[in-house]
Amino acid sequence: MPGEDVTARTPGGRRTTLLAVGLLAVAGLLALLLPDGLAVAVAAQLVGAVLCLPAAVLCLRAARVTSARWSVAWRLLAVASGLWAAGNVVTVVSAVVLPGRGINAGIYPLQGTSMVLVLAALLVLPRPRWSTGQAARAWLDVLVLVAGVGLLMSVSLVGSAVQGASGADRVFALAYPAAALAMVGLAYEVSRRHVYPPRPELFLLSASFVAWLAGAAAYTLTPDAYVAPAGVSWAVGVGTTLLALSAQRVVRRRPDTVEVGSRVSRVVLAVPEAVVVVAAVTGIVVGLDHWPQRALAAVVALSVVVRHVVVTSDARRFHWRLEREVADRTTDLRDWTERYATILDTVGDGIVSTDAQGRITFANASACTLLGRTPAGLVGRDACEALCTAPRHECPFDGALLGAVVDGVDAELRHRDGSVVPVELHATPQPSGAGDLDGGHHGGVVIAFRDVSARVAVEQVKRQFVSTVSHELRTPLTSVRGVLEMFVDGDAGELTPDGHSLVANASRGVERLSRLVDDIIDAEKLATGQFRLQRSRIPLARVLHDTVTALQPLAAGAHVRIEVGEVGPAQVWGDADRIEQALVNLIGNAVKFSPEGGAVEVEVRTERDAVLVTVRDHGPGLPDDQLEHVFERFHQVTTGEATDRGGTGLGLTITRSIVQQHGGRIWVESTLGEGAVFSFTLPVAPGWFPGSRTTSTTGPADAEAVGGPR
Repeated sequence: MPGEDVTARTPGGRRTTLLAVGLLAVAGLLALLLPDGLAVAVAAQLVGAVLCLPAAVLCLRAARVTSARWSVAWRLLAVASGLWAAGNVVTVVSAVVLPGRGINAGIYPLQGTSMVLVLAALLVLPRPRWSTGQAARAWLDVLVLVAGVGLLMSVSLVGSAVQGASGADRVFALAYPAAALAMVGLAYEVSRRHVYPPRPELFLLSASFVAWLAGAAAYTLTPDAYVAPAGVSWAVGVGTTLLALSAQRVVRRRPDTVEVGSRVSRVVLAVPEAVVVVAAVTGIVVGLDHWPQRALAAVVALSVVVRHVVVTSDARRFHWRLEREVADRTTDLRDWTERYATILDTVGDGIVSTDAQGRITFANASACTLLGRTPAGLVGRDACEALCTAPRHECPFDGALLGAVVDGVDAELRHRDGSVVPVELHATPQPSGAGDLDGGHHGGVVIAFRDVSARVAVEQVKRQFVSTVSHELRTPLTSVRGVLEMFVDGDAGELTPDGHSLVANASRGVERLSRLVDDIIDAEKLATGQFRLQRSRIPLARVLHDTVTALQPLAAGAHVRIEVGEVGPAQVWGDADRIEQALVNLIGNAVKFSPEGGAVEVEVRTERDAVLVTVRDHGPGLPDDQLEHVFERFHQVTTGEATDRGGTGLGLTITRSIVQQHGGRIWVESTLGEGAVFSFTLPVAPGWFPGSRTTSTTGPADAEAVGGPR
């Protein structure tokens, strides 16, 4: 219903339902066991009147929580429940309190008006907008249901029951079940229209009118009875209780699960077939003795035939449309497949896809050409065994199958002739589709790779050139440094003050060139895998002390302070010289880019299995577009004040390699104009953990030298 809020079903609602069912079961048992008599019938009438009151109240509450036509319908049902209760009270008064006064003449108008209001409520209830064909099929179901129930009642009860009745009693005896049958038909029609999505409250409403119909049919057995028998009142009471439960479901706004809605929908759709089967069996067993019964049987048969023809026609039309749609989709799929295959074969990069087990399912023309293979020679083979040269546990294909990110990775693939093809590789997991509900990747991998043999060859030539030039520069630099030292020592005669100045400038240039050559050689060792670490247990405080001591002259010349926070007894596992080299590069850069009078802040924080070192400066900072490039070889910041600070562009590259070879990671954070923060991690020494008692190799003097706690 519009505007409904869905809340959880409450235990109190279940207890109320179970209590109502239990009381009805007890009342039904008593109606069967107690002898027929006026007292029992009157008691049953009073119970029926009492049951009508909560039904009327709940219907009014349902009207308040709904709107538009739903609200009007529930109000009409509330009034109908009140009138029916009034009819029961009038029956009891006319039979017990004031017998023979003619009061019972008011029973038929009250209960007749009640039934009219119920019919009006069912007509007022909103229906979903359907096409003409859908509405026709729904009304055919209603016709089959009404005709089948009518035939069943005519054969089993009504035909012989009203033979002795006369006058108003006979009219009401026939009108009562006819009205109840109309209620059942209309309620079923509404429920039929609300099958998707289902509304169980309408199913309960239909069931309540079925109970009323049973009571009406039973009433035709005793149309002249002054007070309806207890069994009739019990059946009507069941219907009234079901009406109350339907209204209670609306009032409590209970959510309907998919399972409940599916069961209700199946029951609603199967009702006409079940009724026809029961009516047919009953007619065969009992026989059709009267022409009205035979007429109803003919209506049922004709309705079933027409319904079957309509349903069959719809099924055939749907089947034809489905076949056409499948054929069209298949043609479209074939066209798109051929188009994509052409596109993939035109792409210069090799593209290979695998299934969830890592077997190759597709390889484009570029992949086959690059690897010297044919599609037939690749499809169906294990991708790692056929293509990858790395060990199984390092295979990027298997890693991508497990969800690892493989983006721009340098790898080597195996050529058909056994040679190795260097490639830049990208691998993306494929979701398995509708069954991939947990967000995992179980549908295989798409692998794209590009031949980088030319790039590798160029880089090799460049490395060889740089290495050769660097080594060739060391010899003349050593000679120049020796000559300059001889000048300073006076071996060539005493220098004038200007001569000392010139020699000092030359010495600084030689030292700078020597550092550049050393950096180039270190970078070359890192690139070729010749960079080796001598690992040991290292107190980080000692390494920081040595680093700051070495950089104090640089900081003093730049009028910059180096402030080191509390280091503590942290011990790391690594190469002391290389860690100091990384710290010199980071802190030296921070000093170089700090403004005069500024400070470089070094902080150390120990985590569970790593030590985090942070170097912060307050210089010009780094632009966002250069943050991811600062660790690349020969990269230098080209904007702002950083452009004129000099440098080789290799220090951060070497620092990153040192940190990574230690098993740590390094990153930078910066806001332009507010400085930069470089952070890196190092593994703690085996057996050492935060809070352990260790003896530091630096004393109080060392702590003071590196700045001490800030």
